Amino acid sequence: MNHRSVRLIGMTVAALAGLAGCGGGEPLDGSAPGPRPSAVPAYRAGYTAGKAVYDSSGKGAAVRESVWGGCTRRALQAGGAAEEDRGAWVRGCLGGVARAPEQLPTGPVTKRTTDAEMLERFRARARAEGETRQADHVRVLTVVQLTERDYDVELSTDYPAGPPGKPGAESLARSFVDWWDGDHGRDGTARNVLVLGADGKRLTAQRI
Repeated sequence: MNHRSVRLIGMTVAALAGLAGCGGGEPLDGSAPGPRPSAVPAYRAGYTAGKAVYDSSGKGAAVRESVWGGCTRRALQAGGAAEEDRGAWVRGCLGGVARAPEQLPTGPVTKRTTDAEMLERFRARARAEGETRQADHVRVLTVVQLTERDYDVELSTDYPAGPPGKPGAESLARSFVDWWDGDHGRDGTARNVLVLGADGKRLTAQRI
């Protein structure tokens, strides 16, 4: 490993340590409420996963898990441990892989914002490509902010509840990924698109 690579890894680990600590301190008046139960277990589960990645891969894992979005991908495979607050799980993962001290979140980490304009642009593309019926299943498009820079896109649909991997949901996700080019004027990096059924549960997820 050359000097430049070592320096990059060192800078990345330092930055991750700072990011992992965001939101973990108390206000100056010392009146911070206790950590909310929903975010803390997700954070701790992510932190444990991040430490395991570091133990198996070393310092180079910090670059892969942050710059290349490894922790955001892992959160989708973490099952129930991450479902309460995926952003908290990702924050914990980044802290663990950076070997930073635990900084428990004092509130929800994941931020969700609906984006009707983005949904309409996706629908316009679908109409132009002859995929109108597929896009019409989407009821709401939500931008899910996981870190300051990383976010997922969730497509809430009227597809009936069922096991993951339904053909219609898979096709919709592929169509969205094919349409996606850059970040459409948003700051940060989109990592995944998730298709949710009518019951709000995930039917499929694909990398963007």
